[in-house]
Amino acid sequence: MRQITISGNLGGDPQINQTKKGSKVANFNVAVRQTRPNSDNKYESDWFRCSVWGTRSEIVEKYFHKGSHVVVTGSLTMSEYNGEKQIGVDVSDFDLPDNRTSNSNQTKPTAPKADDTIDISDDSLPF
Repeated sequence: MRQITISGNLGGDPQINQTKKGSKVANFNVAVRQTRPNSDNKYESDWFRCSVWGTRSEIVEKYFHKGSHVVVTGSLTMSEYNGEKQIGVDVSDFDLPDNRTSNSNQTKPTAPKADDTIDISDDSLPF
């Protein structure tokens, strides 16, 4: 089995469809920025078409939005469309985006800034 993990940003909101038998599928595209610039000193992106089936597609529909940073893992699929090779991922696992919204009042902790001072007493040190 060809398995791949992709970390990138959604190029648009997921498209939710339903099969004739009633199964839901969420399709979305993930852009992964290349690590080196091209000859014009610009960074290009590789695009992956991803699919999530079943009840997990409802989670994708609720939390995945255009621009969200996502990490997905799945089996790699290759197909040809209009003479061009297409790379796809049948997603088996994913992490929810950090920018998801929920009804809870919990706030995400923030890291201290470089100029913040942290008061640590000698009693709290483990050594």
